[in-house]
Amino acid sequence: MCGIFTMFYTDPARQVDAAMVKKATDLMSHRGPDDSGYFVSRNIGLGHRRLSIIDLSSGHQPMMNEDGRIYTVYNGEIYNFSEIRQDLILKGHTFVTNCDTEVIVHGYEEWGIECVQRFNGMFAFVIWDSREKRLWVVRDRLGVKPLYYYRDDDVFVCSSEIKPILDTGFIKPRMNENVLDAYLSVGYVPGPETMFKGIHKVLPGHYLSIEGQSLTDHEYWDFSLVPETDIGIKHAIEQVEELIIDSVQKRLMSDVPLGVFLSGGLDSSAVVGFMSKIIPNESISTFTIGYNEGYSEEHYAQTVAELFHTDHHVYHLEAENFFDSLKTLIRYAEEPIVEPAAIALYHISRLAREHAIVLLSGEGSDEVFAGYYLYRFMGIINVLQHILPNISHPLVRFLSSYLPKDKYLKYTDWLISPLRDRFQGTSSYLTPSLKRKYYSHDFFRERSTYLDEQFTGYFDRVKNYDPLSQMLYVDTKTWLVDDLLIKADKMTMATSVELRVPFLDYRLVEYLAGLPSRFKISNGEGKFILKKIVEQFLPNNIIHRKKMGFPVPTRDWFRGDLLEEVANILAGLKKTPWINPKILDELTSRHKNGIEDHSKIIMTLLVLAEWQKQYIV
Repeated sequence: MCGIFTMFYTDPARQVDAAMVKKATDLMSHRGPDDSGYFVSRNIGLGHRRLSIIDLSSGHQPMMNEDGRIYTVYNGEIYNFSEIRQDLILKGHTFVTNCDTEVIVHGYEEWGIECVQRFNGMFAFVIWDSREKRLWVVRDRLGVKPLYYYRDDDVFVCSSEIKPILDTGFIKPRMNENVLDAYLSVGYVPGPETMFKGIHKVLPGHYLSIEGQSLTDHEYWDFSLVPETDIGIKHAIEQVEELIIDSVQKRLMSDVPLGVFLSGGLDSSAVVGFMSKIIPNESISTFTIGYNEGYSEEHYAQTVAELFHTDHHVYHLEAENFFDSLKTLIRYAEEPIVEPAAIALYHISRLAREHAIVLLSGEGSDEVFAGYYLYRFMGIINVLQHILPNISHPLVRFLSSYLPKDKYLKYTDWLISPLRDRFQGTSSYLTPSLKRKYYSHDFFRERSTYLDEQFTGYFDRVKNYDPLSQMLYVDTKTWLVDDLLIKADKMTMATSVELRVPFLDYRLVEYLAGLPSRFKISNGEGKFILKKIVEQFLPNNIIHRKKMGFPVPTRDWFRGDLLEEVANILAGLKKTPWINPKILDELTSRHKNGIEDHSKIIMTLLVLAEWQKQYIV
């Protein structure tokens, strides 16, 4: 796991400043504390920071082939590199290391950029082909590893993180107002845009080809065209279990200590269980987080730890650490994301680093196995739309007296909208009626359509799928990659820990996408097929417990210990042109008095305020 940086002038006569490349790359020393390397040749500069995981004694980057034609910098892991290495040796290639980086170099020599189709892993890499004068910029299929870029007519810059791009001075940090509505609505910015104007993300399953001033974006993988395979549930269970075991086994590849983030929920507990089956005679290190406010999952995690005899560790997070942690979250995440769990992940990663350098987690399971309740709730909305003639129906009026005001506005918006217009993922907060309430009049009227365009664009790709399959596809392309995986990568790499996500092996994702939806949700129960698989080694109170996932008790903190500071920060937003200033006092008052739970929108505003303070002001 590493940090990569590239600078390329479109004019071959221009000379890249080696000191600039080194300075920008070294801003990511937390991503790679073990080694650093740089290559500069006229108009191209490559930088690399290394966290040594495989072949600790070699693997220095940038790495080149024998004749110096090809150079690469690479971040991630290719889990099937040993098999590819053997294929390349049989084709006459000579290897001088045992690391996976060299597979990229020789793979490109042999197959060109199509070598990426052979790689199973999480990766972001750049290849400089000096003979063709072409730069290739590649991101893995699911977007586990981040990759950002800036370009104009003179220069192309890309990096694992945003700060090195800003450090070059080619672009000044400015808020991208085109995506502000998107952030406020869902708590993150769907790619390819970021909150920094002019800085973009390479999309998952895409690679860029840069030659002179020409940039071409290619999509090399997508699972929207996977045909449905209607097989028996018994055979499907066998195939899925086989894929999961192989995926977990591949992610145990390491020359440094491993462990697991264990929340005590189904997904992380399943990972521990599968690891125990694969390495029954080895002790597994597990890590969880606890609170004093009653939100803690640590007793569930303790149950699993005792069941599999793990070396278990717990970190307790207190309210007084919150604002310092919020600043840390923004500093390392760089993009504003409304993820209180990211704070927990950062702290537990720091604890884990004392015992293990590679950690596995259950990230991605909800998006491929249909774990979120929202998927089932959207099905209920579909049914209600058929039986309720309009929102003036007595049942809807009854809801107005039963539900908190904001939730009523949200649900009535959903009742009058088709799925492709109302579903914007499990993090969706502001629907049109709520935007009219929270936004200033001018901002509401002139807000960008970027968010709607991104979601409807993905829905259009799977318009012939059933509703559940549509939602799983859209979530995988948006919420998963631009929120959960950003959080997972940035918070672990901030502490020099590598995170691996076995439920996002692309073979498993493809296979599950082709299974009937009834294998994922059955009798109103999500993750049906995964639960059937783990019945053999997990107790029912773990399999069927309510999902939490390292929760942070912000609801109570924002009503108690943190209320005064929250109110002060929100008051500072009253002069911004995009918010209705009258709503801010009402927001904290209603939350304080327990009338409504506004912790999500409060967190959204706090993160944005801190992001502006660190990067824009």
